[in-house]
Amino acid sequence: MPCCRLLIVLLLALTAKSGQAVALQIDSRDTALNEYLVVGTVVWAHAGSSSIAIRGSSLLGYLRVRVRSYRVKQPSALVDLRPGDAITAVFSRRDGMLHRLRRVRSFGTSNPGIKRDSQ
Repeated sequence: MPCCRLLIVLLLALTAKSGQAVALQIDSRDTALNEYLVVGTVVWAHAGSSSIAIRGSSLLGYLRVRVRSYRVKQPSALVDLRPGDAITAVFSRRDGMLHRLRRVRSFGTSNPGIKRDSQ
């Protein structure tokens, strides 16, 4: 009988330890999903309200036509953006805003270093 009690105590201890490990593993996954990359094309940008609408891109660029609007942490990043500009940013679920907004390509140019002629 003492062997059975010892075996039961060991099983209970092992199941309690494995339950804690699973809980810690779930917590680490939640923190990893708090930010994600946003890639797309600008539909409109308004620096006064710190907001932007972005058409998401997919593998071929035209399969997803979903447009989402976001609030931007730094409204000064929206000043030079125009509809059609390709951008990347990081969306944070902590504050619900876009961070590190960058223009990848300007509308109408294949190279971001080339400026458009104003004719």
